Amino acid sequence: MLIRRHWIVMLLNYLKFIFLMSLAGLLFYIAIVFQGVLGRVLVVYVMFPAIFLTINFAFLKLIFDMIKYFNRLIVIDNHSVIVIKTSLIETDNIELIGLGKIIKIDTAMRGIFQNLFVFGEMIIEQADTTRFFDSVYRPYQVANYIKEAQIRYEKELVKSGKFPH
Repeated sequence: MLIRRHWIVMLLNYLKFIFLMSLAGLLFYIAIVFQGVLGRVLVVYVMFPAIFLTINFAFLKLIFDMIKYFNRLIVIDNHSVIVIKTSLIETDNIELIGLGKIIKIDTAMRGIFQNLFVFGEMIIEQADTTRFFDSVYRPYQVANYIKEAQIRYEKELVKSGKFPH
């Protein structure tokens, strides 16, 4: 089972992009309309570079946020939970959590907004660490799937004689 962050995170990234582009458009409008009041030097040497930097920042932020969104994955297979968090800077950030090492799985959906759009936080507790996953789509369903995979894994170990029951 492959789990990606909720689509609302990507929508938020697009809204940030639209806000920054609107800010650049507003600065451009102010620079053109009030050029006589502001002065040509201020418009050419301050406003236009600020507009240029805002537009570049908006596009770069959108691109990096898209890469981060599509490269944060949770893969659940028969024996483990694989957490992949890669970006352009971190290429080998992969964590393997064995199903036998998971002690407790908690989920939380706080507020009307998270319950309306069915996303929340999932917490996986191990003996030595606690992992938090935010913006998980249907976290209760994912937690149940992990618990079922744990039960199947333990049954396989009992059948093979490797589990002390």
